[in-house]
Amino acid sequence: MFDVVATVNGAPIFSGDLQTTMQSLASEQFKTRLEDVPVTARSGLREMALSRLIARELIYQQALAEVVVASVEEIETEKNRILRQMGNPTDFLDRLDAAGMDEASFVRMLRKDVTVDQVLARKLDEIPDPDEQKIRTFFSKHPEKLKSPVQVRVRHILLPDDPQRLEASETMARELLSMAKPENFEDLARKHSICPSAAGGGDLGYVRSEDLDPNFAEMAFQLPVGEVGGPVRTPFGFHLLLVEDRRIPAPLTLEEARPNIIRFYKREEASRRLDAWVEELRALASIETASVD
Repeated sequence: MFDVVATVNGAPIFSGDLQTTMQSLASEQFKTRLEDVPVTARSGLREMALSRLIARELIYQQALAEVVVASVEEIETEKNRILRQMGNPTDFLDRLDAAGMDEASFVRMLRKDVTVDQVLARKLDEIPDPDEQKIRTFFSKHPEKLKSPVQVRVRHILLPDDPQRLEASETMARELLSMAKPENFEDLARKHSICPSAAGGGDLGYVRSEDLDPNFAEMAFQLPVGEVGGPVRTPFGFHLLLVEDRRIPAPLTLEEARPNIIRFYKREEASRRLDAWVEELRALASIETASVD
């Protein structure tokens, strides 16, 4: 059973949610797992995670007040997307159970997440596009932000990660790595990978670093083209990688950069408006946080 770390207008925020959010922030801020974050940084990470959860709860409660809630179909679509990402739905549900969360709790969490995402998307849609002068000024002042990103074409083999038999799982991954070569990688992926990409020989296409788990990205963007690497561990399991091609960044023209500049401006403005809105909701809310031992 999880402890209550805060309440927002009486609605509890549990320690399990806080732990999950801290893990996510560890990946975002430190590009690593939570357990590898320096002890001196964990207090700030906890504060940031709790603030994010409180904001999420405030937005969700406001959405309920305005009768704006994700539909059953939208929640089911998101659930299926996550299960496909995880590779093996049974393993994922087993992990939820080990973490103290049943499937019904998972669906309730998704309802909140999808609803909040929809509210935020509407806020973004309300922001007008910047005028032509702002677009041209940004283009001339920030050329370093207007390059197409480095991309690699990568195949992978996803192998199960059994927390109860971690050493055995890693040993199996290393045994498969000793067999893997560029010429047989596709066949091995079709035979052994638990990822849906197995049917295509593990092909993930061209990907950017920000599209990937930090540990996966680090290896994918360090491997020379034509080499097999791994195993690398992510929340999905153990991966073996083959990098098949690399695209080097190139400067964008104004017309190519225009959609990126518009997105940048709109996100910056939406972020400012969202922060102000959450502060208004906070001022009207009853928020209590548990003391940290």
